[in-house]
Amino acid sequence: MQLPRVNSDEETSDDADTLYPDEMSEVTEDDLQEAENGARRSSERAVNVRLAASKRLLNYNDYLKLDQILSAQEPESKKFDVEIHDEMLFIIIHQTYELWFKQTLHEVDSILKCFQIKSDVLLPENDLAICSQRTERVIQILKVLVNQFDVLETMSPQGFGDFRDFLSSASGFQSKQFRLIENKLGLATDQRITHSGCPYFQHIPQVEQQQEVLEAEQAPSLLHYIQKWLELLLDESWSDSTSDFAQFMRDSIERAAAHDRHAISEYPFPIASHLPNSKRVPREKAVEEALAELEKKRLAHLRLFDPGAHHELLKQGSRRMSFKATMAVVFIQTFGTELTLQTPLVLINNLIAIDEQVSRWRQRHSTLVMRMIGSKSGTGGSNGHAYLNAVLAKSRIFLDLCHASHYLLPSHSMPALPAEVKRRLLRSKRPFATSEREFDRYSDCGGTDCPGHPELTRRETRSNSLH
Repeated sequence: MQLPRVNSDEETSDDADTLYPDEMSEVTEDDLQEAENGARRSSERAVNVRLAASKRLLNYNDYLKLDQILSAQEPESKKFDVEIHDEMLFIIIHQTYELWFKQTLHEVDSILKCFQIKSDVLLPENDLAICSQRTERVIQILKVLVNQFDVLETMSPQGFGDFRDFLSSASGFQSKQFRLIENKLGLATDQRITHSGCPYFQHIPQVEQQQEVLEAEQAPSLLHYIQKWLELLLDESWSDSTSDFAQFMRDSIERAAAHDRHAISEYPFPIASHLPNSKRVPREKAVEEALAELEKKRLAHLRLFDPGAHHELLKQGSRRMSFKATMAVVFIQTFGTELTLQTPLVLINNLIAIDEQVSRWRQRHSTLVMRMIGSKSGTGGSNGHAYLNAVLAKSRIFLDLCHASHYLLPSHSMPALPAEVKRRLLRSKRPFATSEREFDRYSDCGGTDCPGHPELTRRETRSNSLH
């Protein structure tokens, strides 16, 4: 028996160079400049660390500004009457929320900056991985915020009532940072529910903070950049394919429906129902009913991949992302095991998780309000629990990413990717996709200067090899 012929290294080298270009094969002017910049930065860092050590003797208390933080709890009940024990817990819980909001904004701002720098081209995988890591951090922070309600719920309704009157009109509605988080993630203006006859931002007392919130509302949000990135990803993967991804999915739906028709003709009867008085129908009628139900599902599934139908959903407000971006999410979720799509899949799942955790936070807030004050109005002027429930129902930001699950076919019904799409994915799977000439710009978002970042490791390796 003749064994299959194995290609030699010489025969496969050209293809390998095409798919996986060897970026270490020659030293360019950019490489030399990059090495020089890396050596200069390393020298500056060493000097600055020694300078800091020579200028001050840092200790734990001073570094964390503990004197300021620990003296920032001033119960109103103590100022005007007898201090109520539970008010201290109430203050610390909300101060802690604001500190975590600050960290959340720090992460979201860094992610936004990475997308802003590369808004017109596909974000390199290394930077995409960093954005995924930071969205994971946001998820964990939000979980902490949700779990903090467990501590707050150790306070009784009567204990809260003992100091609530001293709060006057102070309310969580006045949190500038929470409004910034909503706007920067992508909460739309028409998703907001007004109360007390004024827009949401006017509940914030300071005019300059109102302006900051409005500027964040008008600036491109994370949802905006995610949509652009998804559209670029689909173009990058399918632009030279013989058919677009939507047609690829329509063909797959038709193929799966044909298989189901054959299965129905073989086995038209479902197992007998457990419901009383259920009767087995004749074979012809069973086949007819099963085929009719299959046809209804087939047409509904095909309609999801119709750009015109999607446009109608956008007009109705049922969708916020474009048809192309939606197709990209379906593509990523369907072929998420492909190496090039694994990091995008992580990012998509993290954004869904962020949305879910914010919703859980809102839900826990709503149930806590019901538990503590019943149907009373809130200190901010809303109708309390009812208002919070209405906000919860309208405030999902990345819901379109969840809707994409409705578009999926089971994995066994999916054919392999077209060969040209597979090749494009392989070509885009480079070890270091970030342009070296844009190192300085990328360092603004912290991406390529993060410890352990592949580009930073690469610069250090080249610097050592050139000196």
